[in-house]
Amino acid sequence: MERTKVAEELAGVVVGFVGAAQRGMVANFDLARVSVLSAVAADGPLRPREVGKRLGMAPSSVTRHIQALEDAGQLTVEPDPEDHRTCLLEATEAGRGELDSLQAVGGTVLGEVVADWSQKDIVTLSSLLQRLVADWAERGEQARTKPPPDRRPRWRHPVPSQPKD
Repeated sequence: MERTKVAEELAGVVVGFVGAAQRGMVANFDLARVSVLSAVAADGPLRPREVGKRLGMAPSSVTRHIQALEDAGQLTVEPDPEDHRTCLLEATEAGRGELDSLQAVGGTVLGEVVADWSQKDIVTLSSLLQRLVADWAERGEQARTKPPPDRRPRWRHPVPSQPKD
């Protein structure tokens, strides 16, 4: 099979996997909210704008999730001493605990899904997925924004002339 077809097949598998995973997660927690909390816990303190940029979220969505996380005691929101127009976000112990709980539950669920896999297969998949995530972070956005060769928006294609009766 040629490389392009293999890459297309991989894209289909990834989309299918992400869709299935999201359906399972959406039933149990707010994925966007957990993503905000995870970003802040990993690299905080962060400004809301930085969170939105990292996650590709609109400012209004980030604000809504920050408010909910602050109300739940999972984030602190403090004035930014360098820029009084914004604030700094930091995960609380409760927020970190929530992330730890979600990770444990996710590990249990995924462990059941791959219960009949060999440890070698699990390690191999984990390694390849880490590589895919790293390569996507490095080159995915650039590749996604490149226009395909010889493709123009439909409205720029010439309209075939209609025969006159």
